[in-house]
Amino acid sequence: MMFQRRFIAFIFLLVIAPLGCHILNKGEDMLVRNLDAVMLTANDLPATMELNVSSSFAISGRRKFPPIVDGFLQTWDSTRPEENIDVHYWLLRSVEDGRTAGVKWMDTLASQGIYLPEPRSEDVIGDATWRIENKECILFVKNNVLVYIMGNNPLVNQIPFTRSVARKIEAKFNAALNQQ
Repeated sequence: MMFQRRFIAFIFLLVIAPLGCHILNKGEDMLVRNLDAVMLTANDLPATMELNVSSSFAISGRRKFPPIVDGFLQTWDSTRPEENIDVHYWLLRSVEDGRTAGVKWMDTLASQGIYLPEPRSEDVIGDATWRIENKECILFVKNNVLVYIMGNNPLVNQIPFTRSVARKIEAKFNAALNQQ
């Protein structure tokens, strides 16, 4: 009888323990591990756009806190002036580092003004969104990735386009996280 109880307890531990560990590590499962999964491709954007510059940049030495795992810049050019954009991606170690970077780096990115939280809840992208009022730049954080989208034509209202690009990146996040 004692042997049967121990055997059942042993089997119970073998089955239940991994399930419990999976639940405890749920936050780790929600991290993006590679920027390739969330970066834009030509298929994500209008046919009038082409990738002009795409480069990985190691800026971890410039930013001590929070530490950067990887960074990437894409410059997209178009025949339409409202579609010329730069997209910066920063991969951070944790969700908390992503949020901290979003708040701490606004001053560095805000050469044209002060970044404020997105005032309308329906326009929030990812976990948090900031932008300069009446400017074409959007900064948002989703899990452990910070994304900065900057329009390159101040003579044209690029907010609707930069917002739609940010939504496409957010959709890529969601698809990548659902595949994990």
